[in-house]
Amino acid sequence: MIVTSPVIILDKHPCRETALVLRGISPDYGKISLMLHRAESAAGPVADKFREVEAEFKDDAKGEIFTADRIETLTDFSGVADHVKNFAMAERIGAFLLKNLPGNLPQPYTYDTLRSVFSQLAGKEENAWTLEQCAVVIKCAYLYENGLLPDGTTPQQSEFLENLVAAGIDNSDLPRCAENYWHELNLWLNSLLDYQHLSR
Repeated sequence: MIVTSPVIILDKHPCRETALVLRGISPDYGKISLMLHRAESAAGPVADKFREVEAEFKDDAKGEIFTADRIETLTDFSGVADHVKNFAMAERIGAFLLKNLPGNLPQPYTYDTLRSVFSQLAGKEENAWTLEQCAVVIKCAYLYENGLLPDGTTPQQSEFLENLVAAGIDNSDLPRCAENYWHELNLWLNSLLDYQHLSR
């Protein structure tokens, strides 16, 4: 069956002389790997890290790597490379997701949140989130979508976390809190990742 799905490319490396293996996230498949042949063709430059592409491939359920027949750019987030710290954060987020995302399990919330975070890091938004806010938002989305984000200890904290996840999905204004709370929240999320034996 030939399917089409958006994919955010998080990693690529050559395979043989004229092929690329692309790894990333799809809202429909979670972690996904694509083999792109004829990488020297016009599709080669399209298939780059930190790009959202539309990929057409055969879903034959026979392995973990799908062969892409067509790839077209949807959104270019390569602006993250314009700032060293933003690029480093994008690399860390990509590594975090590739290590922890399940394969063949839809991840629409995490996908939409990653689009928002990369848009922020690429300087496409006027009210940019800080690097720590970007880290908090993507961790919250991942934990929430995979049933690993506990309820807050108070109704107010639960509401804050729900609003935070929603803001990440919608790329909207983050809920307000004291500036130092973002650091405390990041440490708490890291402790949850450690408790679940997840890489960060």
